[in-house]
Amino acid sequence: MDKDKRAALTALGSVIDPEVGLDVVTMGLLYGLEVTPASVDVRLTLTSQGCPLGPTIIQMAQDALDDVAGNRAVSITLDWDPPWSPAMLSAEGRRRLMP
Repeated sequence: MDKDKRAALTALGSVIDPEVGLDVVTMGLLYGLEVTPASVDVRLTLTSQGCPLGPTIIQMAQDALDDVAGNRAVSITLDWDPPWSPAMLSAEGRRRLMP
């Protein structure tokens, strides 16, 4: 993984879902990340389509990526396929939420 993609992934790792207390990467909400010389393109999902904090999480991700994107455009797309489930939690997320 190149340093720019790693920086974007680290930035997303700072985006905490306030309801759960875990970051979007650990939660398995990150469906895709592509970093090119011109853009940082992210596909995220939320725990549900009706998630009341969805706009907040998207804005937090935008802000975090803006800090590392440099002159690149940042694009965040919500993707609902497949729907998120607790099975998508990382091992660390499962350990923290289901001790």
